[in-house]
Amino acid sequence: MRILHVIASLAPRYGGPSKVLPEMCGALAARGHHVEVFTTNIDGPSALPVRVGVPQALGGATVTYFAAHRPRSYKASLGLARALHDRVDSFDVVHIHSLYLFHTAAASLCARRRRVPYVIRPHGTLDPYHRARHRGRKAVQELLVERRNLDRAAGIHCTSLAEQDAIEPLQLRAPCFVVPLGVEVAEHQPSVAGGGAAEPALVTFLGRLTPKKGLDILLEAFAQVGSSRPDAHLVVAGPDDEGLGRRLHQLVRRLGLESRVSFPGAVTGRAKDDLLRRSSVVVLPSRDENFGVSVVEAMAAGVPVVISSGVAIHQEVAAAGAGLVVPRTPGAVAGAVVGLLADPAWRRRLGERGRRLVETSFAWPGIAARLEEMYDAVTTAPATVGSQGRR
Repeated sequence: MRILHVIASLAPRYGGPSKVLPEMCGALAARGHHVEVFTTNIDGPSALPVRVGVPQALGGATVTYFAAHRPRSYKASLGLARALHDRVDSFDVVHIHSLYLFHTAAASLCARRRRVPYVIRPHGTLDPYHRARHRGRKAVQELLVERRNLDRAAGIHCTSLAEQDAIEPLQLRAPCFVVPLGVEVAEHQPSVAGGGAAEPALVTFLGRLTPKKGLDILLEAFAQVGSSRPDAHLVVAGPDDEGLGRRLHQLVRRLGLESRVSFPGAVTGRAKDDLLRRSSVVVLPSRDENFGVSVVEAMAAGVPVVISSGVAIHQEVAAAGAGLVVPRTPGAVAGAVVGLLADPAWRRRLGERGRRLVETSFAWPGIAARLEEMYDAVTTAPATVGSQGRR
């Protein structure tokens, strides 16, 4: 099968999608599919140091970057649109990532015109939290563009049952397919931070610095952790594209945590793997998370997790006994962290269960097979809504 993925950017600053998509493409290519990615070179206010318009290797797949231009907030690229117009009908299916951006409108329109079925992965943009942000602007886009793109898709790719439940009230015409994201299990070695309760403890947050992640709750919780574990250190690792870091640093100073909290910025590759291996617990008290890649990465490394019910895979984590699901309050988060830091045997048990959960439910070979089933369904269904011709 010939599969085209279209995404706004693969710059690391944009978090999980930039890491997940190359791995997804590699896993699909490993199953014998021809996989390509169209994206832009946008990297915040600057550009990625890549050649534009030239196909390049991406694992077992191919990626072509196109120059972005104004409006940059829309991640517009006429070069990407031209490539879609010229080549979209050479693919069996198009997988579009995210909404409310230029590439979504361009890819959806081109696919419809060339009768190529397309699948949209909303990336959580249809969850209530995200729909409430910039509501006026989004309402206009939905009326003019996005509702048509969604209704005439051959499928909506949800990464969790929670995301599917959030989308259901919208009554979209396109069917939903629930296929979680994956991780490269072999890249994550079990944590080495499972020692005694008296050893220094590292509490870790991984993700973009954005209000929905509950970082204010985490910092206030960590101030409470210090009363019983003054040796504990908190690492808040992730890019700060929204300028939230300044307010977080102010909160750190107000709480008197300057010597016990670090902000290393975005941590990727071996540095991230090393951070996870040294972590005693990973915490994510998000208000809304349509999947939770950092949680799965932590479990793959054998690290217990403390998460909120806003993390879409919290039911899977709880059922597997791989972590603790707690209310989004500083007291609840602090209590869970203190309990885990005080009981290394408990941490090891949760870490072992988490790694088993990832191996059975979130490893890329199994996820790629499920994606293949989704593509088969949308390409073989008669007269799918995503292939009704020119619209």
